Amino acid sequence: MPRFPSVRDPVSFFDVFTVTAVSIAVVAAVLAVWHGSFVRIEMAVFTVLVFGWVVWAISRILERSVRGGKRNQ
Repeated sequence: MPRFPSVRDPVSFFDVFTVTAVSIAVVAAVLAVWHGSFVRIEMAVFTVLVFGWVVWAISRILERSVRGGKRNQ
């Protein structure tokens, strides 16, 4: 059974990729419909927040991987 990506507790590349792909689709859809400069600023802020989340998620996944690897040795 497929699982939904976890935003609070990312555990794999699937989580990061899915959230990133959905956020890109949302930004593209919003910018295709609305053309104001305020909307562009909001989408830029949203993109920066998603980028920050991606960095946090990847570092969390790697930390968990390192801890798991040390436990197995």
